[in-house]
Amino acid sequence: MTIIQENVSGARLTLDRVCHRYGESLVVDDVSLDIHPGEFVTLLGPSGCGKSTLLRILSGLMQQSEGVLKIDGKDVAGLSPAARDVGIVFQSYALFPHMTVAANIAYGLQARGLGDRKKIGERVEEMLDTVRLTGLAKRYPRELSGGQQQRVALARTLAVNPRILLLDEPLGALDKNLRLDMQIEIRRLQRAFNITTIMVTHDQEEALSMSDRVAVLNAGRLEQFDTPAVIYDRPNTSFVATFVGTANLIDARLTKDEKGYRATTAIGENLFIPEPAPCSVLGPVSIAVRPEQWELDDTGTDPDAMSAIIQLVMPLGPTLVLDLLLSDGKSIKLSMSRRASISLNHGDCVKLRLRADANPAVFLTAD
Repeated sequence: MTIIQENVSGARLTLDRVCHRYGESLVVDDVSLDIHPGEFVTLLGPSGCGKSTLLRILSGLMQQSEGVLKIDGKDVAGLSPAARDVGIVFQSYALFPHMTVAANIAYGLQARGLGDRKKIGERVEEMLDTVRLTGLAKRYPRELSGGQQQRVALARTLAVNPRILLLDEPLGALDKNLRLDMQIEIRRLQRAFNITTIMVTHDQEEALSMSDRVAVLNAGRLEQFDTPAVIYDRPNTSFVATFVGTANLIDARLTKDEKGYRATTAIGENLFIPEPAPCSVLGPVSIAVRPEQWELDDTGTDPDAMSAIIQLVMPLGPTLVLDLLLSDGKSIKLSMSRRASISLNHGDCVKLRLRADANPAVFLTAD
């Protein structure tokens, strides 16, 4: 299998206070990002948060209302996608149905005049080998699976050797069982070509598993831009905590004693958070506890454990997810490894506490 590495590096992208309006509606609000050469960055957020608009601005298909976009330090306002050295893969793949796989891949090369017929043919064969579609050159898109069509779209885009790759919900049209394979394939190609890549998705697992860094957007604003681990473990805001993964938000008052940080909940129960606490401001707070940060007090003797009633037990492969009801009527989720020795049923009363290694995010109530 051939891996073509003609790029020395991907391009550096800099967004400086970029805004965009549709009429009176502000859909991108003062977003600044510095994306390193060869980095894989995902724009993550709910529908309508501005991520697709940002992708169009990066591509050159749309001009921002305010702010500056630079590629390798150069202001690219008004430049076309080709002039920006950008390749785009759309969710629909946008393959030409009347063209063979080979003709689809060759299209961009021919349009840009990148070689004679022989050289273009050689490049097409190299790209087919690179995306593992050797032998399918004469097929038409309708004769391919969704995953194969995705690879053709990637091959067509990468064939012209762009320094920036933009992916607009690239896996949205695939069945779930194909997604992991294509996540691995896209990441493999991105690293092999050392190409700066920006992907748009609303799928948190996709973003966390594929990205070097993730930009979380909400209502047009940038909530957090960091590595997947920091986004998950140290969310800046309660929105990030609840949108990226699952988090149980619990209102409490944070105090400190000799044991560490004590969070007293509205129902008078206590949670102890070992140092260093994620928030040093004492007073009313909201605590974001991931399902896996809880544990059951199997002995029922811990005086600081919270009481809860099991509403639902959901086995998910090697994991067990419990939906629990607290005495104040609040529902929370706990996940744990399945153990043959433990029996948990609907209606059981259990005691739960934070794991000793848990360090949940804590936000001021005003957040």
